[in-house]
Amino acid sequence: MQQKRFSTFDGVFTPCLLSILGVIMYLRLGWVVGQVGFAGTLGIIFLANLITLATALSMSSIVTNIRIGAGGAYSIIAKSLGLEAAGAIGVPLYISQAISVAFYITGFSECWSYVFPHHVPLFVSLLVWFILFIISYLSAEFGFRLQHVVMGIIGLSIVSIIFGKNVDGGESLGVTFFSTVNFWHVFAIFFPAVTGVLAGASMSGELIEPKKNIPQGTLWAIVVSFLIYVILTYCFATQASAEALSSNVFLAIDMGRWKGIVIAGIMGATLSSGLAMFIGAPRVLFALGKHSLVPFSSSFYQSNKKGEPTNAILLTALISLATVLLGNLNQIAGLLTMFFLITYGMINVSVFIEQTIGIVSFRPSFRVSKFVPFLGGLGCLVVMFLIDARFSIIAIVAIIVIYMILIKREANIYSPDVRSGMLVFLAERFANAAHRLPYYPKIWKPNLIIPFDNVASLTYLATFIQHIVAPAGRTSFVHLVDLEKKKLEKKVARDELKLSVESLTSSGIFVETIVVDSEHKKTELKTVIQTMRGMVFTPNTLFYMLNETKQRDPDAKDIIKLASEEGMGIIVLNYDRIGFGGEKRINLWIRQNSPNVNLAILIALQLQRNWDGHVRILQVVEDSSERDSSIKHLEKLKDISRMPSHVTIDVLVGTFMDKLKNAPQADINIFGMAQETNIEPIYEVTNQIKTSVLYIKDSSHESAVA
Repeated sequence: MQQKRFSTFDGVFTPCLLSILGVIMYLRLGWVVGQVGFAGTLGIIFLANLITLATALSMSSIVTNIRIGAGGAYSIIAKSLGLEAAGAIGVPLYISQAISVAFYITGFSECWSYVFPHHVPLFVSLLVWFILFIISYLSAEFGFRLQHVVMGIIGLSIVSIIFGKNVDGGESLGVTFFSTVNFWHVFAIFFPAVTGVLAGASMSGELIEPKKNIPQGTLWAIVVSFLIYVILTYCFATQASAEALSSNVFLAIDMGRWKGIVIAGIMGATLSSGLAMFIGAPRVLFALGKHSLVPFSSSFYQSNKKGEPTNAILLTALISLATVLLGNLNQIAGLLTMFFLITYGMINVSVFIEQTIGIVSFRPSFRVSKFVPFLGGLGCLVVMFLIDARFSIIAIVAIIVIYMILIKREANIYSPDVRSGMLVFLAERFANAAHRLPYYPKIWKPNLIIPFDNVASLTYLATFIQHIVAPAGRTSFVHLVDLEKKKLEKKVARDELKLSVESLTSSGIFVETIVVDSEHKKTELKTVIQTMRGMVFTPNTLFYMLNETKQRDPDAKDIIKLASEEGMGIIVLNYDRIGFGGEKRINLWIRQNSPNVNLAILIALQLQRNWDGHVRILQVVEDSSERDSSIKHLEKLKDISRMPSHVTIDVLVGTFMDKLKNAPQADINIFGMAQETNIEPIYEVTNQIKTSVLYIKDSSHESAVA
């Protein structure tokens, strides 16, 4: 079990910022300015950060909707698209991070050779590798403390460049937009500078509050680094000529007011990035081992008393050492970038899918527009092919091959993700595939079967049902009618029913309509329910409306019992003549130790979302001494159910029926149903509270915390 020990600043902001302020900033930013000019460089910085920002926003959204575990991006994708998809991304992500350790070590050695040209680069690389290995093996916490020192040095080096000296003039550079090379070629060279947004997320298993730490730390790192790049671009454009910028990759050192500080900054940036990968990569392997997605998984899913994944660190050290000994990393640098971009793209795809299919479980506290993940995913794909189309194809093929291998493994069943919801959303073409996936409460959405006698009741019922199921639920209206008694043809009855629910159909709700020639209401409805429960797209909830004239419904108890025995949730509506008022205020009554909480919360959240309304949670206690403990319990329930912050809680002291008389005003009141179904109390409650009332009973398939 890994320890929770890092905050936003040291666990996310610092590693992200240091991964962004790296080799490209010192050794390539001036070259970019020399190629495309000041305005062109600003355009490149803006476009690159736009893609990165979209990815960071998508990541921030999804981490506030899941209990993110170890592995960062791996954990995010696993809990959205499944373990197989996460493994297909996680394996190459881990390998690329492990190889990246050597990439940064080599960058350090090149800078060292600039200062000490007579030293052997390979010897320097091996020495640096050993030091980073020891730091990461002994303590990630110690490594992060060192990163604080490095960040201070980098900050001083940036100040040194900003207040540095003019090199060969360069005042006219700002008017040059394009020069000797293609804009997109330069963009491709610069883009790896901003691919450090997952450095903090890789530590997700050891963050104190990952849902807060990751969004805050990542977004602040992007904002700060963006401003630094813009300021340095201006400095390069005004303090050096285009010729000097294009030919001298170490120009930042020459420009610096204090050369030693700039050199230390370059070395610190490469060391910190290498250390971040040395610390982050084993965490990904640790998470892969936890779910048995790699060979020798049990060995990699081990940690010492300090929480360090020692075996994963050892393998990372061996891979990075082998890469250091190979020497030239230029041929694999493009492939590494491809794997990072694919990871970013998959995070965006995960968020876009969950937003599009409209499942109730996607309730992140950090919300973004669908346009954000769409732009981020598309941007990642385009940039991949702009950088290197050949490597892009190789990387994508590698991901697909790994996925196919994992999907065929019978040892690991599907994880609790949204793929079933995705397949259902894509309709009957994928019905067979969706049917094979096991059910999980995360994909629950309201799929109602609605029996009724009188089509006229749909004039006021249809809109309310729409507000329960929108945007992605389903409805099956079952019209139970004695055709012979009413002298009505079935085709006419069907057309009449379809016309009555046209408002739901036109709003995009999936609607099925069934007309049943019924002489015996209970018998025919039993057959319909049992038949539909055997279908692929099965209803999960009975929506039953009691007689609107307040006549006692002799069939209600038996119908509710039948649906409950078939494993369905129950929603019983007792409609009051005032309807649903202003469709804003929702009272959710929760009895102490009630077994019917999950479905009631989900329906309340559906109405709150579609009404743009306000939910008030109410509980009645008989003794005032119970009030404080009840409030704490409801606050905890609100938190784990991810209810909006504006949901209020009110605990009333007294008897239930007495408090109903003076209950806070609402447009709908929602109650849990007793285990033993009794219709009479529903009428009594409605008479007391003077609003329309929903009585709700859980099945075993809903979960408000999924």
